[in-house]
Amino acid sequence: MRVPLVWKNLTHDWRRLLAAVAGIGFAVVLMFMQTGFKNALFDSTVQVLEKLDADLVLVARARYALPANQTFNIGRIYQARACEGVRAAYPFYIERPRAVWKQPDARGYPIRVLACDPSEPVLLIPELAAYSEALKQPGAALYDEKNKSVYGPPGQRTPWNQWRDVTLAGRSLRLMGGFRLGTDFANDGNLFMNTTNFAKFFPSRFSGGDPLEVVDLGVVKLQRDADPQEVKTRLIERLPNDVAVLTKAEMIDRERNFWRRSTPIGYIFTIGTLIGFLVGVVICYQIIHADVGDHLAEFATLKAMGYPNRYFVGFVLAESVYLSLLSFIPGMLLSLGLYAALAHWTGLPMILNVPRAASVLLLTLAMCVVSGCLAMRKVLAADPAELF
Repeated sequence: MRVPLVWKNLTHDWRRLLAAVAGIGFAVVLMFMQTGFKNALFDSTVQVLEKLDADLVLVARARYALPANQTFNIGRIYQARACEGVRAAYPFYIERPRAVWKQPDARGYPIRVLACDPSEPVLLIPELAAYSEALKQPGAALYDEKNKSVYGPPGQRTPWNQWRDVTLAGRSLRLMGGFRLGTDFANDGNLFMNTTNFAKFFPSRFSGGDPLEVVDLGVVKLQRDADPQEVKTRLIERLPNDVAVLTKAEMIDRERNFWRRSTPIGYIFTIGTLIGFLVGVVICYQIIHADVGDHLAEFATLKAMGYPNRYFVGFVLAESVYLSLLSFIPGMLLSLGLYAALAHWTGLPMILNVPRAASVLLLTLAMCVVSGCLAMRKVLAADPAELF
């Protein structure tokens, strides 16, 4: 097959080619945005887990997802510390139901509060160690700089470190600094504080007892030569059945699978991607079908000259591939800009990496090839005797 003939057929009218690229590029952007939102959902829900400096994670067996409120007794942390192969185990606290952020003359908003001892290697967030002394002050907390704008002063552009009279759970809050984590579909904002202040703000976490006795996650660090699976087996045998022991990767996979399979959100965005694919098929089919119709006489002439059907099959498929590649590049560049804008406005991790771009490229190729297969029927059915 003579590739230049396909290229010249596409480029002989640049205005028409640009219109075709714009139409197919729209479908590419639509697929990019749907897959971007779906990936942002999964990426955002595991941001806290990815920041854990953990080899193994302890979690209440009844806790089906991170936003759930099931906890376990801190005694499990002490038991884990005594297990062979464990170097250290730390408690990690998460509070949302009782955490209400409120500013003067504004309504209250729920906010997620994370807590641990900043001097312990629990979270891979460098700002925690830098503010460890400041966080010891009464009512002190760090503010997530990626929080949504609803947590800002109403009608003002005041920097967060100048805010006054902010309360959390009805108590005065002092913002000592910022860190960067990000929001997700369940939480619009985050705060971090040490365990001492956490216990003072949320004394009702454990009715009639120390609020720090109920733990949300256990962060387990292993000795350098310890095998994670062996230590995991020992912990499962030693600990009561009310806690599950998972590697960090297993915990992240479990969280992703919950949102992927147990909620309709993942399905909605998958259907949105499929709709974008079908829209692209229709647009691409119309473009290729019109191009074939405009050059049907030329195709019939080639048929009369003895060119076999496989030549025309290859011609139309090559044209489809060219269109997909030419449309994918501007569609991807536009999507990158939209990803950056949405990440800034929403705080969601709109990440476009090579595997995700490759998946959309494959969908774009499939979209155009399917359209080409539908459109080539007109070429194959062309009869030179009827046209001349």
